[in-house]
Amino acid sequence: MCELSPGEHARTVQQNGSTDWYRRMSQQKFEPRLNRKPGGTILGLALMVGVSILSSGCLGPAAVSLTRTRYNEAYRKTNDEQILLNIVRLRYADSPIFIDLNNITSQFEVSGRGNYSYGLDGSGPGFSNLGLGDLFVRDAPTLSFHPRSGQEIAKALLTPLSAELFSVVNAGANVEQFFLMAVNDINDVPNATRAIAMMPSSPDNNDEFRRGVQLLSALEHRGAIELTVRKFEDTDDASDPIPIERVCGGDLVSAAKENYVFRKNDDNRMTVRKRERTLILRVREQDRHAPEILEFARIFRLKPGLTVYKIKSELSGDHPDRRPGVPEEVDIGSGDTIYVNMRSMLQIGVFLSKGVCVPDDHVTCGIAPMTPDETGELYDWTQVTRGLFQVCCSRHRPKQSEIAVKYRGYWFYVAPNDVNSRAVMAIYEILFAVQEADGKPAGPLLTLPLGG
Repeated sequence: MCELSPGEHARTVQQNGSTDWYRRMSQQKFEPRLNRKPGGTILGLALMVGVSILSSGCLGPAAVSLTRTRYNEAYRKTNDEQILLNIVRLRYADSPIFIDLNNITSQFEVSGRGNYSYGLDGSGPGFSNLGLGDLFVRDAPTLSFHPRSGQEIAKALLTPLSAELFSVVNAGANVEQFFLMAVNDINDVPNATRAIAMMPSSPDNNDEFRRGVQLLSALEHRGAIELTVRKFEDTDDASDPIPIERVCGGDLVSAAKENYVFRKNDDNRMTVRKRERTLILRVREQDRHAPEILEFARIFRLKPGLTVYKIKSELSGDHPDRRPGVPEEVDIGSGDTIYVNMRSMLQIGVFLSKGVCVPDDHVTCGIAPMTPDETGELYDWTQVTRGLFQVCCSRHRPKQSEIAVKYRGYWFYVAPNDVNSRAVMAIYEILFAVQEADGKPAGPLLTLPLGG
């Protein structure tokens, strides 16, 4: 029997009409395998769209969770780097520059589009399912920078701190750290006063001051002392005697608003006295004769055995004059007041800059200002900030340090295990914020939109 090839079989079909096989196939109703009702597919598509919509509703909280802590960490890190960079600049007698990041506005957008085709498209015997979709996610932050300049930064940098800022000690700051960095002298006992000059002419030390502050810190740790505020009334009259019948209730109210009070004297007249809130160092009764208290009183020229010592700034104007012929170390006056000479933020920055380690080649080339001692050797200024603040230097970027800046070809950084230095930077930042709180910052001068 002769077999026909496919081509010959097709020609035979055309010539002879139809074979039995062709006739049977033409009589049957052709139902393709892929011919399914579209209802199930459309339902699946609708379900997929619904899940996408519900998921997009969760993207808002997810965006906050993913971005807020990252912005927070980036802000903290760059802020610490700016403080460190300015301290390093002051060590080189360069100008500090502060640029605030006033505002961060981030627009987080999610959008999508899609199309779906279903049915007979002529490409085959069955139905086709074709879906296309796009999902767009966009994060476009806008950063507003404000360089501090002019009177705004000058006031914040040059104005001495107020003695009331001792309240940061009660807020958790270390007593020893705060006194060493922010106080220039106590009752004329100096805290390396020449270290606040960018180019000091001669060496200085703060050994006696440091010893007194360490005693104060030890007493504070064991609860023997505390810093608090109390109202005190001056013993001197602020006015001439006034007939009692001329004083009315309105006068009493007005005087109280201005921190004054009326007092009746022996001749039935009234006088006005100043009443003010004063920061005090209170000593527990059982500790007022402790050896540490007595040595503290000796170092800072205070009367020993008291339970209350007033704390006032030397700028208050009531600092007593030295008595002629009396040695400075024994002239304690009434001995119940601690007069503090507070530093400005610029002076604090210059003092802390003495803890920056300078590369040898910068010393040799005279890039960084150095001070010779009595023997002609270069004085190591890191002695005045030892245990308080230290900045290391390296030719290459340190791997472990979180706070590091590059300046004049070297990397300056705080060692990862130097908790004291990091705490000092935190106190410095808080003091700076408090110092400029009264100012009115101008609007942002530079706004940078990021992203597309």
